[in-house]
Amino acid sequence: MRLAQERGIFGLIKFNLFGQKQRFFCVLLKIILIVNWLIGINNCNYAKERQKMLARYESVKIVGAGISGIVCALTLAKSKIGKNFSIKVFENTDRPGGRAHAVKVQNSFVDLGAGRFSYNLHHNVKKEIMNFGLSYEPFPFTKLWQSHEFHKSLKGVLRELKPLLVEHENDSFLDFLTFYIGGERAEKMIDALGYDSLSLPNITPRIAFDIIEKHPETQGFSDNSGDAWYNLEEGFSSLTEALYKQAIEYGVEFYFNHRLMSVDLDSTSPSFTFLKDGEKKVRVSGDYNVLALPPTVMSRLDCGFPQDWSDCTYGAIPLFKGFLFYDSPWWEELGLTDHVMITSNQLRKLYFKGDKYIFFYTDGDCANFWKDSSERGSEYYLKTVKELILDALPSPLNELPDPVDHTCKYWQHGVEFANEYGPQHPLSLVSKCSRIISTSDAYTPHCGWMEGGIMAGRNAAEIILSRVALKQQESDEKVACQA
Repeated sequence: MRLAQERGIFGLIKFNLFGQKQRFFCVLLKIILIVNWLIGINNCNYAKERQKMLARYESVKIVGAGISGIVCALTLAKSKIGKNFSIKVFENTDRPGGRAHAVKVQNSFVDLGAGRFSYNLHHNVKKEIMNFGLSYEPFPFTKLWQSHEFHKSLKGVLRELKPLLVEHENDSFLDFLTFYIGGERAEKMIDALGYDSLSLPNITPRIAFDIIEKHPETQGFSDNSGDAWYNLEEGFSSLTEALYKQAIEYGVEFYFNHRLMSVDLDSTSPSFTFLKDGEKKVRVSGDYNVLALPPTVMSRLDCGFPQDWSDCTYGAIPLFKGFLFYDSPWWEELGLTDHVMITSNQLRKLYFKGDKYIFFYTDGDCANFWKDSSERGSEYYLKTVKELILDALPSPLNELPDPVDHTCKYWQHGVEFANEYGPQHPLSLVSKCSRIISTSDAYTPHCGWMEGGIMAGRNAAEIILSRVALKQQESDEKVACQA
């Protein structure tokens, strides 16, 4: 009996202890749930704060719809955080592409601006062409018609002089040549190369050798003689048009006929003022701002270029292209098909394109000569072209037929470049007075080429993405500290 009572008391005690444990664990569970709920709210607030931060850094304004501007916009739009950007591109003209400008004449596309690319030199251009599946064909003008007395010895002379470049970093190419081979031979050598800009005082020996080695007409005088070149069947405008359309698909907005009037370099809120359609002034400002413009345009703006952007100075060379179409390819019987002639007259480089057409391409003073000739009217211009073609032909003809059609283009600043040439030059510049970015093919090792434009545009986008990443990191750390 007593044993039974004791067992009952102990059982009651054990039951009470078990009940207390249950209540303890219930309370503990409630505390854990409350803590998790509070953490969830905090995480939610953190996520909201981060989204707000992302929304604050979405506005990008780009001036210039050449290949640099388009590629910059497209690179941003295609990035992992591309959906957080509002990207607007403003262009002075009524079309995208800048100096990539092809037109159709007599059922043939001709490039008035950029017109060829090399697999070995222009990897980014090649990649984009392949991505879009654009049709291309051989650019055959690596076959030089050797009509100049200096052509046979030119390669040997250049090979001997190249190791001496380091001793003449600040000299002009003409002075460099004159020092080693004499003034008369130096002038003949430049004449034989077909690029008048090689005689300019701001063209150093290193720039000159870069020109010679990276152009199809003159690469035969260097170790690059085997490089193959190509052109797009519908012109380089087909590439910039494809990039432009893809940018639109990714949400980039383009505004044409917006002429940039001024740049406000306010360090906290820089802005651009445009003249829209020649009438209305429009002011825009972005969290990130890019001037995808060549140095000559930059220098005309009140933005302290180049001294407040770079330690370098910049130069430019005018270019002129003239195309002529005939009823029949009269040059075939002269054996000139798909050859280029370097002439000693104002035509300078004369190309015979299959059975389609001929064209000439000049720079420097000769480009200005043709600008003046074309402005005097078609009759005077075509008469001058005809006389100089007859003068340049290896086998003189009694008569040259008149072309059935023609077109031409003068580029006042056809090629722009850094006078202090070197691989250390940044691909984009940043204003010392604001955070505006300037980008141009002129800043790259491929100045004057589409390759340089792609490199520059991507680099400007990378600068913006790195700024966004840094601000995200700083915001994350701030929110984490507050939590």
